[in-house]
Amino acid sequence: MEIEGVLFLAAGYGRRDEPLTYIRPKALLPFGGTSVLERLAVQVSSVCPRRIRINASRCPEALLNEISSVWPAEICELYFEERPLGASATLARHSDAMDTGTWMVVNTDMIIEDFDALGLVEHHCKTGSNWTALTGEFPPDGNYSPLLIDEDMKFGCGGVQRTHYWGVSLMEPSIPAAAARIQASGGMFRELASMVAADGSRLNACRGSGKWLDMGRIDTLRRNILSGGSFIHPTACISSDVLLSGVWNIGRGCILGSGTVLKNSVMLDGSSLESGTLEESILPWFCSSRDGELV
Repeated sequence: MEIEGVLFLAAGYGRRDEPLTYIRPKALLPFGGTSVLERLAVQVSSVCPRRIRINASRCPEALLNEISSVWPAEICELYFEERPLGASATLARHSDAMDTGTWMVVNTDMIIEDFDALGLVEHHCKTGSNWTALTGEFPPDGNYSPLLIDEDMKFGCGGVQRTHYWGVSLMEPSIPAAAARIQASGGMFRELASMVAADGSRLNACRGSGKWLDMGRIDTLRRNILSGGSFIHPTACISSDVLLSGVWNIGRGCILGSGTVLKNSVMLDGSSLESGTLEESILPWFCSSRDGELV
């Protein structure tokens, strides 16, 4: 089964993950030996999209390179946003390109374990929806705005049942076209969803299985990264007497000096643990730690 394209939403300042996102966007955070963005790209590759688009505000070329590692470069398109527009305005900007076929719109600040992209497309086609939103259980912590649905799993029509949007939608051309008409700003589920539902569009929620992990909150980020298991990038340089304890994620080009201890922690690409212990922490990209202090 094929769809016309995938639009990855990777613009934004990543303020919830600062200071980590001063250097790189959250879509490039690690998980299970890859990045959040590459994992999502691999997961949605099962629906064989003909075109790939990604918007970006920080490190646009790095994001383009990440998706180009999954798909041929000639079908991948990058769109720079000097100022993040918000999801609805981004849909409006891309409405001309999304005027044929079904498009998948994917947030890049989350991990969906066991994401069945093909099953989502099949559900979308079976129900004849104009807009299908993947939803599921709320995470055990955090305060998330609910998506309200009715007893038939429809949204945008004043339902009262609460569900959690998992950051993936399938849309027919009428939805981005509507966004362009009203020039909505911000999120997708207030003005835009209610307007297209009132116009007769079919808006359905599809309940996902598995687990959803928020990669956009600094307070849960380390735990969620480490849930992908321990990983050491082949280019990391680790002294023979380093003590690794618990679970760890050691990125590209990282250095662990003699006698250092790494416990339940993440070292992002290019970081160095020169001496001492890094415990239950994240060492930012290209930063060095010496005896518990950044240097």
